[in-house]
Amino acid sequence: MASTRLLGIRFLGSVVVAAVLLGVLAVAVTGPLIAVRSVDAKTGEVILTDARVVNAAGEHQKFATGSFDSAKFVVSIWRPRIKPWIADHAVDLSKLLTGLAERGKQTKEQYGVATGGGNYSFLVYGKARVADVDTSTPLGKLTLEGESFHGREVTLYVGPLVFGTALRDAFPFLRLNSFTNQVQFASVAKSLNDYALKKAYDGIKVRGLNGAVVEFTGAFSTSADGPISIVPLKLKVVQ
Repeated sequence: MASTRLLGIRFLGSVVVAAVLLGVLAVAVTGPLIAVRSVDAKTGEVILTDARVVNAAGEHQKFATGSFDSAKFVVSIWRPRIKPWIADHAVDLSKLLTGLAERGKQTKEQYGVATGGGNYSFLVYGKARVADVDTSTPLGKLTLEGESFHGREVTLYVGPLVFGTALRDAFPFLRLNSFTNQVQFASVAKSLNDYALKKAYDGIKVRGLNGAVVEFTGAFSTSADGPISIVPLKLKVVQ
């Protein structure tokens, strides 16, 4: 019995000594004892291993300022993800506005992507005449006229600046938890707007659009009855 008790005391003493040694090491050694994330062998930077890794089409993003190029990211997803999503989800603007006027909540949930605060982003296409071209400010716009607009003011952004994040928010696969931080998330919105305007107005003389009939595809975010400012993704002069 005495020997058994002695062995128990010795074992307990060994456990205490081991715990003390681990505590000393934890204080003496800088950084964690166990790496819980992968580390880039060249830069030494931590590599994300969770869902946020999708923020660069498969390229691991690191906790480093400037490690994410939003412009390259947008180009990388434009053809394989953005264009197919538009083809599958864009709705005729006239049909959408009729639905919003007659059955607002149902139409929003059917065609829109919720962005918070009761607002939704929509992908739309349509055809209308350009009533006015205003490039006097960086927020340049084309004012459209159409009988099926239900009295709503409808414009297309010309840029170079675009207000808001309607285009980014129209794609449910682009959400904050897909990115490392808020800065990356915001930079994607700006790069999407820039790239969309570049594609939409490629080869088009904006100042000559006054009075022209155009076909367009784009995105906008709206409240119940406010003005509609569309970020164009595609624009074609048809008359």
